[in-house]
Amino acid sequence: MGIAVLLGSSRKNGNTDRLAGQLVKGLDAIKLYLSDYNIQPINDYRHSERESFPDDDYLMLMEQVLKQDIIVFATPVYWYGMSGVMKTFVDRWSQSLLENRAGFRAALSAKKAFVIAIGDDEPHLKGLPLIQQFQYIFDFAGITFAGHLLGKGNRPDDILHDAAALIALEELRGKLNHYLAGA
Repeated sequence: MGIAVLLGSSRKNGNTDRLAGQLVKGLDAIKLYLSDYNIQPINDYRHSERESFPDDDYLMLMEQVLKQDIIVFATPVYWYGMSGVMKTFVDRWSQSLLENRAGFRAALSAKKAFVIAIGDDEPHLKGLPLIQQFQYIFDFAGITFAGHLLGKGNRPDDILHDAAALIALEELRGKLNHYLAGA
């Protein structure tokens, strides 16, 4: 079983990256920094005959993600939601659904997902709508929502001082190891 860690931060080695790295430390995981990929916004051609999808890195990236059994969505909380690059990536699932709805949903429904979100403005409360948004996305796609963590951080390494997040990290790591053991 492998893990795809989708990092939605614009900053490498920031609080989100650091906590996601701690979650998968020593495990079979690939870290995919979404900001390293050219992911164009989706053009909605659902109600027209023209289907012209962007020529970018999305399909190659999605192929890497679908090879893994577990997906960790790690994003800063930007304006009470996921980062723009994370949202653009998820929006592009519409393209995959148009191309192969049954196959794409079947591939996603075999996945377990975790969410890590780090913010500065009362994230343990104000980050809850973001977690609900992921729940709706996972419900629609048939993905098992295995757990989430909301942490507080702004400046570099702030997350290392969020005792509640560090405790939640250990609980999430326990769940992750449970799934990896095939239980």
